[in-house]
Amino acid sequence: EELVDSLVQCSLRQILDNGFFHADPHAGNMLATRDGRLCYLDFGMMGYASEEQRNGFLLAVVHMVNRDWNSLVVLYQKLGFIPMSEDATLIEEALEKALPDVLNADVSELNFKNVINKLGDVFYTFPFSLPPFYISIIRCLGVLEGLAIQVDPKFRIISDAYPYIASRLLTDSQPDMQEALKRLALTNEGELRWDRLESLLEEAQSSAGYDVADAIDKLSDYLLRDEADALTQQLSEQVVELVDTLGNDTIEYILNIFRVGISGDERSLVLALRALQTQLATATGAASRSSDSNQQMNDLMPEIPETLQRAGRIIALLTGGIETDEKSIAIYVQKYLPIFRKIANEPKFRKLGTEISAKLVDRLLSRTIRRTLGVNGNGRTTSSAA
Repeated sequence: EELVDSLVQCSLRQILDNGFFHADPHAGNMLATRDGRLCYLDFGMMGYASEEQRNGFLLAVVHMVNRDWNSLVVLYQKLGFIPMSEDATLIEEALEKALPDVLNADVSELNFKNVINKLGDVFYTFPFSLPPFYISIIRCLGVLEGLAIQVDPKFRIISDAYPYIASRLLTDSQPDMQEALKRLALTNEGELRWDRLESLLEEAQSSAGYDVADAIDKLSDYLLRDEADALTQQLSEQVVELVDTLGNDTIEYILNIFRVGISGDERSLVLALRALQTQLATATGAASRSSDSNQQMNDLMPEIPETLQRAGRIIALLTGGIETDEKSIAIYVQKYLPIFRKIANEPKFRKLGTEISAKLVDRLLSRTIRRTLGVNGNGRTTSSAA
């Protein structure tokens, strides 16, 4: 299994990183060395894909997952698969009829063989002209999946490749990759697909070379764009709702975090984020609930909506590597200092932090006044409500 995984990961990096790859990686063209490494043989069948072509391959997968047939046809035209003069509507309808039975909601669940078989029917019906790079990629991935299935009958090439794909989407600054991430993680209305983002962050962790700092940097870059204003506003409202759900103490704590962030005290911010992660993990059920004190606290906590629970898990994925010992904090600050400074110094983020703080203060005061006067959420006093 380790050799098969090495073979798949190596071939994926050949295809998607370098663009020059072994197009016939069957068992007869492989050797396992005595020290456990993998050795490729027979380089008579090699493939080459330009940066645009290999990025287009990933975009095609994203369009299939989103069932965005119009964008898929436009991409095929851009890559030269079909003439620009061809009626795109008929091809879109054919793709929609052919693929629903083999596509699932998550890219990691795609059955590569079934997808290719269904696509083949469409390719033969319409005037598709498949370039050599595409045929080579399909052959390579098909051979890899066939070889791996001999070891594990449940093996899926896209599922095994998903951590690497997730890592690329989260950390690659190329416009095509950023577009692919946006299409996968956002709806057409620009709203965040929390389940997709959580899945990407979780899967990317198991990819060799993945750095969550790069992911945070790229995500913050996107939030700085004008096109992300609606999403930024949506996220700020959900932060306020999450904190308000958790109560007064957490509101005050979050306010302190924003103050620390604006002040530029990176070390204190690291400690604050770690403590916030622990609170969210406990509140959302991600932390251990074995102790009586934890259980009693959880019993007193209001029920948190699934969307807000997922937000807590995402924060944990983004900050899970923070430790509280001095050495770890020093390493973390050195690594994340540029990102913290960028976020703290950007006018848009500073304004956003101020707006969130103002909303939290307003809710804190409102909640305190209601409690002081004995008024419930409907504006009635506790005694009259009784």
